[in-house]
Amino acid sequence: MKQSDVPVLQYPWDYKIAPFAESFYEEQNDWIDKDYLFMSEATRTKYKKHGLVQAASYMFPATKTMEQMRPIARFMVWLTLYDDYYEVCPVKELAPIRDHIMDIMLGENPRPEDIGLLRQVALSRDEFRTYVNDNWLQRWAASFYDYTTYGIMEETPYKLKQEFPTLNNLLLIREYSISMYPYGDPVEPSMGFIAPGAVSRHPVIKRLKMLMCRIMAIQNDFASIEKELAVDTEVLNIILVMKYQYKISLEEACIEAMRMHDDYIREFVELQANLPEFGSIQKDVENFVHHMTLMISGLGAWYHKGSSTRYKVPGEYPRPEYGHQVI
Repeated sequence: MKQSDVPVLQYPWDYKIAPFAESFYEEQNDWIDKDYLFMSEATRTKYKKHGLVQAASYMFPATKTMEQMRPIARFMVWLTLYDDYYEVCPVKELAPIRDHIMDIMLGENPRPEDIGLLRQVALSRDEFRTYVNDNWLQRWAASFYDYTTYGIMEETPYKLKQEFPTLNNLLLIREYSISMYPYGDPVEPSMGFIAPGAVSRHPVIKRLKMLMCRIMAIQNDFASIEKELAVDTEVLNIILVMKYQYKISLEEACIEAMRMHDDYIREFVELQANLPEFGSIQKDVENFVHHMTLMISGLGAWYHKGSSTRYKVPGEYPRPEYGHQVI
């Protein structure tokens, strides 16, 4: 199946692009060349063409200045490279790495011996501080913990055994491993509204975030299907899991995955139209949820209209390098 044969997922929301989509490439390349030297030069060259800083403008259109966008763009690069690098890192080795990163997200300084990955997340933290409070930083670090623990670390055994999970297990894992819990948190500083605890803990808001993550996980699996079909060991794409579990064709699995995606969209729309009462900040909460939808539609647009080679060009998707000698 070619990527051009895959159905394009549709959304009831338009998308917008912040005016910085082409503004961060020079900075991005400097970040990669300065702080990602633990990766091979060939891999770093591929990342420079992935357009990750462009994706940040597609997903966070409310940002008004480059200073406001910089930590979001930096974190987009950081999160993607972290995810790729540690993709098959043994769980017992990743746990202390996760904990050290969380300490840095919450204020500690990187150690002199740390790889540049740790310096980059510290820079994002410092740049975010202008726009957030301590409550947000704690939620951001907690989101990173959940993403690593319930996402990456749950995926690893399936990847190492080359074994398909059940569909229900996959949905729970991909909800976290898509990384949109931590990357969704910057919606708040992008629009100048930091949600109080009563909002972020509300069951409806938590459900909307869950739906956002699951929608974007399916979105990603549609965008990457041609790349993943070329890898014999790929066992965590929802289309491939449906094909395996239901013993159906690839085309039928695409239809089933799209049906699930559209069901999630319908639930999101219904909840968005019937938000609870939040008093004096009602309009802020409504705007917050609206910008969650712009993240979804914006990433969908970037997959198809952005300049990234990550999913579009064969051979441009880097292999995990953790544990391998850099050449």
